Amino acid sequence: MTEERHFDLSRVERRVENALRNFAGNGANGGGEVPDISAAERIDKIGNISALAIIEASEMTAKDIEAAAQAAVDIATDIMEEARQLATELRANGKKMSERLKEFAALANRVSTAMRNTRAEVVDSSETPPSVGGFDDAGGAEPT
Repeated sequence: MTEERHFDLSRVERRVENALRNFAGNGANGGGEVPDISAAERIDKIGNISALAIIEASEMTAKDIEAAAQAAVDIATDIMEEARQLATELRANGKKMSERLKEFAALANRVSTAMRNTRAEVVDSSETPPSVGGFDDAGGAEPT
């Protein structure tokens, strides 16, 4: 695009230079002779050539602006797509973490219940002393 722009600007510059030469009388006949055209015709010719040069320069600039805007839109589209992917991954990871936390809570609840039950059994069994030597607390033999 830069090379194309340079080419277009060079062409515009040449046209303006030619218009100025023509206005000064060093025009198309190349011999330095004043052509047989009036000053009004020269002014019209310069005006027309200058107008064309301005139109070309404006068109070139407009195309550059459009290209820059399109590049910004393309970059924004890429950023939006990446943001969507990240959001999707975040949702999936959040769901997985939530499921794992629920599993952990259920496991922690089972462990807590098992520990409570074990403690209750230990406490209950300590209130009734264990039998020693195969005899119960009444002094008799335990049934076998």
